[in-house]
Parts: sequence; C-alpha cells; structure tokens
Amino acid sequence: MPQTPATEISRPLPLAVGAAIICHAGKVLLTQRPVDKPHGGFWEFPGGKLDSGESPHQSLRRELREELAIEISVGPILQTVYHHYDWGAVLIMAYHCRWENGSIEHLEVADHRWLQTSELHQMPILPADRPIVAKLAQLCPTGNFEDFRGMPGPA
Repeated sequence: MPQTPATEISRPLPLAVGAAIICHAGKVLLTQRPVDKPHGGFWEFPGGKLDSGESPHQSLRRELREELAIEISVGPILQTVYHHYDWGAVLIMAYHCRWENGSIEHLEVADHRWLQTSELHQMPILPADRPIVAKLAQLCPTGNFEDFRGMPGPA
C-alpha cells in the first residue's frame, strides 16, 4: 500500500462558508465587514461559516438572522469558490436566496448596499468573493438582476 506524505495528512480542511446572493429591485446585497474583524472594511456577500453539524442552508438562515435580522429562503447553489488566504483556505458555497421577512439591521456588519453587477467591481470585495462577482457579471451582463430570470427575487 502506498504511503501518503505527512504534509498531505496534516493539511487542514478549508473553512466552509455559505454566501447569500439576495436580489431586490434589480440589485444584489453586499455587506461590509466591521473594522475590528479580520478583513475589516472589505465588502462581501452576507453569510458566514458553517457550525458543526449544520447544513449550508441552515447556516445561511442563521447567519442572516444574526448579522442582518432578516429571514431568507435558500434556493439553488450559484457557485463554489476555493480560496487560500495567509491564515488558511476557505470553501465558499454561494446560493441564490430570497429575502422573505424583516428589515435590515446592522447587527454584525458595518454597512450594507444594494448594487447592480456593474457597480460590484468598484467595491473593495474580499478576494474569495471576487469569482462570485465575475459569475454574476456573466449571468447579468446588463448589470440589472431583473434581466436574469433565473435569480429568485423577494417575495
């Protein structure tokens, strides 16, 4: 039986993260990380890490309640992204989501914005989220999410 090199055995798994792609009035939601957190000041799609035993769908619903005080439904996956930071790797699972209920509050975010795809590139986006921005630009070349009928909108 061939042996696996020790470096492969000890390599930690990437941090599993869910990201919510939420559209409203032809724009997509971005949130800004608090300045006192890692990557503070950068913009990202709302969401966060999966807790032990939690599915991506459960994680996204929990994170959006904790961060923004809103209820969402989680639809199909849009994209997965593997990115390596200095501190380790992340695996982001970005899902189409629908804003179902609640008013946005900045509970665990510094700010939020609703932007068209053409505006996303102007923001300081977390490096791991940049491939998702590129995917959205490909799906919505006009910059208006209302032109992309596959994207779920608000109820």
